[in-house]
Amino acid sequence: MIFQTINWLDSTKELVSLQLPDVSAGAANSPGGASEDTRLHIFSVSLTPATGTGISLEVQYARSTQMWFEGTNKTQIVEVTVNNVGSEWVLANNSVKVTVSAPGYTTVSPGIINRLRPGDQAIVQLGVVNSGGTVAGATGNATVQISGAGVNSAPYTFNATYGIIPYESSFDSIYAHEAPTWYKNAKYGAFIHWGVYSVPGWGNVGKNESYAEWYWWDMNLGPDTSEETYQYNLATYGPNHNYDDFIQNFTASVFNPKDWVDLFSDAGMNYFVQVSKHHDGYAIFDLPSNVSNRTSVAQFPHRNLLQELFDAAAQYQPQLHRGTYFSLPEWFNPAYAKYGFGQWPGGNATNPYTNQTLPYTGFVPVDDYVSDVILPEMQTLANMGTEIMWCDIGGPNLTAEFAADWFNTAGGDGRQVVLDNRCGLPGDFDTPEYARYDAVQVRKWESNLGMDPFSYGYNRATPASAYLSPQGIVTSLMDIVSKNGNFLLDVGPTANGTIIATEQNNLRAAGRWISSHAEAIFNTTYWFITPEEGDAVRFTQNSNAFYITTLYPPNATLTLDSPVPYVNGDQVTVVGGNMSGTVVPTQLLSNGSLQMTISDAIQKGDQYSWVFKIPFGGMTSSNSTANADASTTATGSGPSQSNGAGSNGGTGSNGSSGIPTGSNGPNQSNQPRSGASVPQANLGGMYIGVLALLVSYYTY
Repeated sequence: MIFQTINWLDSTKELVSLQLPDVSAGAANSPGGASEDTRLHIFSVSLTPATGTGISLEVQYARSTQMWFEGTNKTQIVEVTVNNVGSEWVLANNSVKVTVSAPGYTTVSPGIINRLRPGDQAIVQLGVVNSGGTVAGATGNATVQISGAGVNSAPYTFNATYGIIPYESSFDSIYAHEAPTWYKNAKYGAFIHWGVYSVPGWGNVGKNESYAEWYWWDMNLGPDTSEETYQYNLATYGPNHNYDDFIQNFTASVFNPKDWVDLFSDAGMNYFVQVSKHHDGYAIFDLPSNVSNRTSVAQFPHRNLLQELFDAAAQYQPQLHRGTYFSLPEWFNPAYAKYGFGQWPGGNATNPYTNQTLPYTGFVPVDDYVSDVILPEMQTLANMGTEIMWCDIGGPNLTAEFAADWFNTAGGDGRQVVLDNRCGLPGDFDTPEYARYDAVQVRKWESNLGMDPFSYGYNRATPASAYLSPQGIVTSLMDIVSKNGNFLLDVGPTANGTIIATEQNNLRAAGRWISSHAEAIFNTTYWFITPEEGDAVRFTQNSNAFYITTLYPPNATLTLDSPVPYVNGDQVTVVGGNMSGTVVPTQLLSNGSLQMTISDAIQKGDQYSWVFKIPFGGMTSSNSTANADASTTATGSGPSQSNGAGSNGGTGSNGSSGIPTGSNGPNQSNQPRSGASVPQANLGGMYIGVLALLVSYYTY
């Protein structure tokens, strides 16, 4: 496997070696250990010497994107990565601005850097427009310039694509799309699994719990499984009851979509993703009769449930972005048989007790499942106004054809939409399931899990006490956001449309905390140096402030060893809770650590998590008063993948230093092995806080 990683280096210290991970025990997911001859091969290391003096800012990378600022006439976003390679801080009164220019290409919204320590990095987004008759899609050299009081910086030239251009149905064109700013800033959304599987609503409990929405598949696995769905279904419904018989009991009888969207708003969420069709093939929206009649409109309860939810959101909570989950394959659709694989075989199901072949309710014969079912279903969702296409499973698809039209049509309406990584293409964000990343991911990601311990669909076997608590919601959210993630938290309504009281109560309790602490969550980005300190502390920031969140009640003295961006004279305050706005006595210790005195009133003035704010405004540029370390802060949201839309890296005069690690192939004996270090002779010197490694981890 190949990975790229970017890490901070302390530019106040001399770098003499790099210690590599010990992989002598073998691949983590394979048996055999050392006998498998596992190797770690480094292809490249990029370091930039910290040789500047004063405030010396250097552009590491610049690229034009196909994103635009919301609320504008498609003001194009250019993203610029800036390093402070000097010896002094950037502070607010240095008035640092980042602009880009070229003939026919003008900055209308400069990037702003309010605080940047020596050796740190900021990623800024600036807005540009075409002028002088420049045609959208034209390419050419553009120059980034950084200005500010006392700032030294050389111009940086890169190849730019001028303006927003239409997407084409090719891999490269769709790959150039990326998650829009609204999605990056939204942070928190609702996942809703609601369908025919909600009728049995069962997935076992404890260590044997499985996804309740997989009920049909699990009951076909037979009696010798930990899920025990086969036995439960037999005992509860008998041998002659088939899965499709549940359709008539999917009543939605108390479904009130206004109640749902009001709940999501009260919970502090900014978007929702409703399951429109799961692997059982039952869609809760209307479809053309030549595509499928396996829908909530053609079948019971004869309602377009998804449209009702979308309409309620538009009317009562218009700030909520509307999204749809969509399963590409269907377990037992006869038309999917020629594409079937693994747990998605296609072909008619059989009754596991009688071995009788079962009809597929609402099935419409088609020539090709991919072109005649998947594509028109996705197009229908797009026409309904979905802003998030949250596919699942992948497999055979026409996603490139769909996405090009969807992106262009939405863009023509002034909307920016987003595609997940399960549609058969890399998409705009990654989706760890009942999991989260332990470190910052530069590419946008979204952790999804249920409030249920291990089910998305409603599971009647789960006790109320097992659902995710308000504290669990809050601490999960703050951890995920600190690492550049979004949090998609699932609820599983019952068949009649009820979201159970425990889920509602816990969501609203967490929502009250989120509302009180919103500035530390939404419209923030991660801190390049580190997202956390130990198990208890997480960091976020925006262009005007830095936020310290403790996931547990803080002690009377909170000491941080991370080089948080505090300078003498900053007034640290409490965010949220009963003591919001209270000044927290703060001092720098002789070793550079930051010490905060937390009063008893502050400790008792909040719950779930405690947030403290370091403001960036109002400081003078007397760098003798600054801490030895500081933060990076920029306008806009966190960075997207470096090989996304627009240009390649530029050719500015301040290039990085490439450090070779051997030109022979990975089988050569002179390659770094487990636990090896890159030789000191190649590294001696002071470097800024950037280390990029492209490594391959493999086993022979």
